[in-house]
Amino acid sequence: MSENPPSYPQQTPPAEPGYPSAYPQQGSPVQYMQSDEMFRGQKHAQTSLIFGIIGLFFLGVVFGPLAIVQANKAEALKQPATAGKVLGWIDTIFGVISIIIFIVMMGGMFAAMGS
Repeated sequence: MSENPPSYPQQTPPAEPGYPSAYPQQGSPVQYMQSDEMFRGQKHAQTSLIFGIIGLFFLGVVFGPLAIVQANKAEALKQPATAGKVLGWIDTIFGVISIIIFIVMMGGMFAAMGS
């Protein structure tokens, strides 16, 4: 009859006295800081993408810059947010072009009414 030895959770090797450990200890402030920054970065990246998508359909001139700002915050926290940044620039450019077209059309309409 063979018995299986009990399994123990894997532990990180202890650091030598006077030297910092290469592995953050479970529950250490370093580990919580890293996971908090990662979580915040992911939230900024998601928000950037949401603003970018909304800006394609509604008020691109407002949601575009918001998407770009959120993408920059995500990238500052080392989280990729390329999709949100690209959509933000597309929203901003199309929003500005739409405003210019609207102004030109209104000017043409007023010119036609005056003659």
